[in-house]
Amino acid sequence: MDKTELLELFSLHGLVDLVTVITDKDTGVSQGYGFIHMNDEAGADRAIAALNGAEIDDRKITVRVADAKPEPPKPVYQPQRPVVKGKRPRRGQQDKRY
Repeated sequence: MDKTELLELFSLHGLVDLVTVITDKDTGVSQGYGFIHMNDEAGADRAIAALNGAEIDDRKITVRVADAKPEPPKPVYQPQRPVVKGKRPRRGQQDKRY
């Protein structure tokens, strides 16, 4: 099924904002799943009730609300040593005065 067919199918139940079909990066062939972003929760609930478990192209489909994306871990604060600009004195040169 392509994006247009999914858009038509889900539009029967509510307003669709975005249709994304997941494809293989190298071949461009569909991975067999996608995401539909609907405008309102009531339309999404109607689509889930009507389409979950339905058969399309001889395949049983599952329609559900997507799991929340996990938040990325917060970086741990590690203080850095100050950067000293300029050349370091040569060994033994620290005490000489000109």
